[in-house]
Amino acid sequence: SLMGNFHCVSLASRYPDRIRGGIITNPWYSLAAAASAETKKAAAQDSSPGNSAIEDSYVLREDGSHLIELHDKRKWWLDPELNLRVVHSEMGYLINRRVRYAKGISIESADGYDFEAAVRSLRRTSFLCIKGQACAELFDKFGLDGTQRFEKACQLFRKNDEGKGVDGADSFREDTLTGEKSTLNLVNQMPDEFAALCNNFLSECI
Repeated sequence: SLMGNFHCVSLASRYPDRIRGGIITNPWYSLAAAASAETKKAAAQDSSPGNSAIEDSYVLREDGSHLIELHDKRKWWLDPELNLRVVHSEMGYLINRRVRYAKGISIESADGYDFEAAVRSLRRTSFLCIKGQACAELFDKFGLDGTQRFEKACQLFRKNDEGKGVDGADSFREDTLTGEKSTLNLVNQMPDEFAALCNNFLSECI
C-alpha cells in the first residue's frame, strides 16, 4: 500500500541498526515531495495537531447505506472473500481518518512525504522493490505515470546502494510480476508468486 511503503522506508531509515531488510510493492515516488522547502513546510503544517477540524467526505447514515456502498464499490471485480477483506481494511482506515480529521490532521497527500530523503538515509538495510506490471500500466492509462514512478523510485535505491548491504553486498533488488492479476494488491492477487520473491530475497540478502 502507499502508506505501507512509506512506513517501511521511514522505519528502515530511522532504525538502521534494528532493521536489516525491507520489501515494498508498487512504490509511489512523487518528485513534488522533494521539489522545494515550501512543499515540505506545508506538509509538516498539514500533518501537525492543532489545526481546525477537517470535513470528512465519508458521511454516516442511520440506515447503514454507507456500509453497503463500501461493499458495492468493488464487488464487480473482486470475489466475495477478497472484497470482504478490502471492505474490512477500508473501514479501519475510515474510522482512523475520522479521528485524525477531528484533530485537523491530514496525511493523505503522497506529495507530503519526502521519499527521497528517507532512501538517502538508508545505510546497511537491504531492500526488495516489487512492481505489478498491470498496476503500473493502469496508472499510466490514468495519466499518473506508474511505470515512470516505479523506475524513479528504483533509481533512488540504486544510487544509494553502492555495496551498503550485509558484508558489502548489493543491498537493492527489483522484480516484476506480470499478468492480469499483477495489480495494486499483489499480496492477495498473486500470493504464491509474491511469497516466492520475498522468500528468495530473505534467504539471499538478509
